[in-house]
Amino acid sequence: MDKIEIKDLKILIADSNLFIARTLFSILEAFGVGKIIVCETLEEAEKQYYNSEIDCIFVDFMMEDRSGLEFIKKIRTNRSSKNSPDVPIILDTGMTDRKTIIMARDAGVTEIISKPFSPEQVLQKLDNAVNNKRDFIEVEEFVGPNRRRRKDSISDWDGEKDRRRSAVKNNK
Repeated sequence: MDKIEIKDLKILIADSNLFIARTLFSILEAFGVGKIIVCETLEEAEKQYYNSEIDCIFVDFMMEDRSGLEFIKKIRTNRSSKNSPDVPIILDTGMTDRKTIIMARDAGVTEIISKPFSPEQVLQKLDNAVNNKRDFIEVEEFVGPNRRRRKDSISDWDGEKDRRRSAVKNNK
């Protein structure tokens, strides 16, 4: 698959903190992102998501009375005619404790960026989210990118002890 150029991206920023939203906007604009939409509410962000083609979403962990994670779960489970369910979603948060990271992963987040963030971190997370996509999983309990980041070519086990190889063989 060809690398997606940053100038071709249409990005949605959902953040009620105008300082953070403007900072992200400025960083993305400086890197040459083609189109950036900023939404201060999750309701506005949902409307944009369902009515516009979006290549990537930056969303704040806590917005309004409901969590940004609820918004992410809704996007992952309620189909949009304009967007693929595997649209990359980058969660921006000031809370990076283990519990928050697990909740974000389980909600279907593609990447997490902690506040405060640098322009280099934003670019790295964006590039990873759009150009190094993980397999998308859709099962009853979970919808989102594969939660495992391990590469298929790396294995702690060789031969008969490698469960991944035997699982693949049994599914073919």
